[in-house]
Amino acid sequence: MAYLVVTIKKILDQKKFDEYAEKVRPILQNYSGRWVAIEPEHLVKAGAWPYLRTVIVEFPSIKHAQQWYDSPEYGEIIPLRQQAIDANIVMVRSLSESR
Repeated sequence: MAYLVVTIKKILDQKKFDEYAEKVRPILQNYSGRWVAIEPEHLVKAGAWPYLRTVIVEFPSIKHAQQWYDSPEYGEIIPLRQQAIDANIVMVRSLSESR
């Protein structure tokens, strides 16, 4: 497995964010991605977590995650995401996925 971790620093435009969320769902599904966590209320136990929301998406492999991100379908809505939110996006492999 591999995971896409999104930390949202700021919602810039709620309407565009809602539109992005609707458009990204079927694209994720086309690349075997599924949301496993969407957390707006963090329980910080140490340090600081300066994000409004954290989203974790699971993929069968890092290859699937990369194919999703680099797909023409997702490329079309990246500008919408950029207008909607200020976020960090990172892909990580699970311990069971070899390099």
